[in-house]
Amino acid sequence: MNQLSIVSTREAGNSARNSARNSEGPRILIVDDDPDSAEITARMLSGGGNFRIRSVASAEEAYVALSLVGTNADEVRLAYDLVIMDIMMPQVDGIEATAAIRTTRRGAFVPILMLSGRRDMDALGQAFMAGANDFVTKPIEPIELQARVRTLLRLKREQERRQARERQLIDSNRELRESVIDGTLVDSKTGMPSRAWAEMVLRECRTNGVSMAAAMVQIEELDAYIVYHGMRGAERLHTEIMRRLQAVPAPLGSTLAGWDDGRFIVLMPGMRDSARIATLCAGLQRAVEYPAIPHGNALHHDRVRVSTANGWRPAAQTVDLPSALIASLAAENFSGHRNVENA
Repeated sequence: MNQLSIVSTREAGNSARNSARNSEGPRILIVDDDPDSAEITARMLSGGGNFRIRSVASAEEAYVALSLVGTNADEVRLAYDLVIMDIMMPQVDGIEATAAIRTTRRGAFVPILMLSGRRDMDALGQAFMAGANDFVTKPIEPIELQARVRTLLRLKREQERRQARERQLIDSNRELRESVIDGTLVDSKTGMPSRAWAEMVLRECRTNGVSMAAAMVQIEELDAYIVYHGMRGAERLHTEIMRRLQAVPAPLGSTLAGWDDGRFIVLMPGMRDSARIATLCAGLQRAVEYPAIPHGNALHHDRVRVSTANGWRPAAQTVDLPSALIASLAAENFSGHRNVENA
């Protein structure tokens, strides 16, 4: 395969009337080393539609015209809807040039119509293998050329519409994923992982055969706090407690998430060290209660307090761990215990 090189390009066909006639419509690039042949092809096209036609004399000039090489500010803005490529050219022939164009991102999808005086099947097969979309033999019939060009332009427009729909679908899916992450997996008030995220982690651990340790933190007498401070006060309390819990050192790989109103959970995939888990729970409780957050409506104390429960489950039972911790908290709180281990 030839290397794309930077060369200057020239316009074939210097007639002012051709320039005016070609000011609108699809852009077509003719690549032909014979100026007379290129002019004949351009005139045939002009008789069958309103096209903006440019011709260049070599593969290297075509690379520049298609903005595949070079940095010319005027050239880089050009976009062609169709390339008509002569197969017989010196140095780099049309088949090799087509193959080179197809290896680039900008030239991967531009329709290419090959022209040749050769009628052998080998040339036809080589052209299509190189990436040509269609093939016309010389001498060219104007009606046939115009029909092939219109067909390729229709296919290009349909391809562009399909690509636009695909880009729109990709953008919509990305926006949907972002909205799911923003609205479901992340708590909108605290910016921290939500219960949905925690449940997803638990399911993934079950699927991947990873055991799970967890610590549940529960605000005591939250209903009484809400009665005294209102829902806005409860929301501020929730945010403050989450902030304090985040500051507690935790085992590597563990993550804090909100669970539901008044409850938080720390997930520790693969953790089996009960002493470290118990130390973590003590640190979580201490972080919430010191310095004190006034409660104002508790029965037996003046500060906001929390209870903790921790436990471990093998991979097959990871999804059941949070409900077991909550049940343990309910039973032990009734007995006056504020820390529950090995739920």
